[in-house]
Amino acid sequence: MSRIRLEGLSRRFGSTVAVDDLHLDVADGEFVVLLGPSGCGKSTVLRMIAGLLPPTGGRVMLDDTDITHAPARERDLAMVFQSYALYPHLSVAKNIGFPLRARRLAKAEIRAKVEQVAAVLDLGGLLERKPKELSGGQRQRVALGRALVRDPGAFLMDEPLSNLDSKLRSTTRTEISALHQRLGATVVYVTHDQVEAMTMATRIVVLNHGKLEQVGTPEAVYDQPETVFVAGFLGSPAMNLVPATLHSVDGSLTVRAAEIDLPLGIAADLPDRPVIVGVRPEHLAIGGAGLRGVVRTVENLGGEEVAHCLVGEHTVAVRGPRPIGVRTGDAVGLRADPKHLHLFDPDSGRRLTWQAAPVSV
Repeated sequence: MSRIRLEGLSRRFGSTVAVDDLHLDVADGEFVVLLGPSGCGKSTVLRMIAGLLPPTGGRVMLDDTDITHAPARERDLAMVFQSYALYPHLSVAKNIGFPLRARRLAKAEIRAKVEQVAAVLDLGGLLERKPKELSGGQRQRVALGRALVRDPGAFLMDEPLSNLDSKLRSTTRTEISALHQRLGATVVYVTHDQVEAMTMATRIVVLNHGKLEQVGTPEAVYDQPETVFVAGFLGSPAMNLVPATLHSVDGSLTVRAAEIDLPLGIAADLPDRPVIVGVRPEHLAIGGAGLRGVVRTVENLGGEEVAHCLVGEHTVAVRGPRPIGVRTGDAVGLRADPKHLHLFDPDSGRRLTWQAAPVSV
């Protein structure tokens, strides 16, 4: 497998900047997910790596080779598309073996490689069928097989599961993850689905308006978001984000806003400053005085419930096991452990950090 490096990669469409000075290093064997909302530039990045779209600036490196301007057919990369892109008139075996026939390999060698790949993807009993005779999940596995049979340096996957229903998407997601672990393949995977990113990636790359917001493990990106955008994009429901003011009260930092008074447990004497305070719904609990509000609605998620509460002028979500213990119209107090609070600069949107000793209790 191969290492992929993007050095200042950019792409403009007229006056629109789709990708802006992107630097990224994908190590050999990594499963890197490009995550972001529609229009953030993630598919554009993948198409530039694949050679399907020329960059406006920067370089694409495959190992130590500059492939920025190399034709797509000369790049040691295999792409799996959202639409499967199977040949409807060809059998599964011929669809999988198509890249090998294009290389003019011997029939016996092609047959052996196709059977090997089919065994890995559990397609052995389907080799003589046509795509129209397959389910969506089976078609996706055929598309994966056609990429896999090439034994490429890396796999590029552009939202390959978006056409599947939720149950099949979950099953195929597990299959792709298991395949990656078995092969040690280098994968760059595009999705807007947070569950896919969190469950499959070794690292997540969060993009917004063509710019890189954060790169890190799924745990790091979720637990320590570097920007307001990342905090608000990841999670269901997303992190609660409320404008507030950071005060020093008797030598200890406290965050205050309408109906909010949250001690941080940090010893410091600082001038007041505006902040955005964030806390994930699962890190809030019913009962306490840190936040005070009124329950507007309660959502039943099966094993969990989400209470949406009006706190001051802002709606705050609380997630917990069902029954959560409140009903619409209830006045509630909410508490949060200071270690689960996040502070962001309201102007730059960047995470605020500090170094201070905890207040002794």
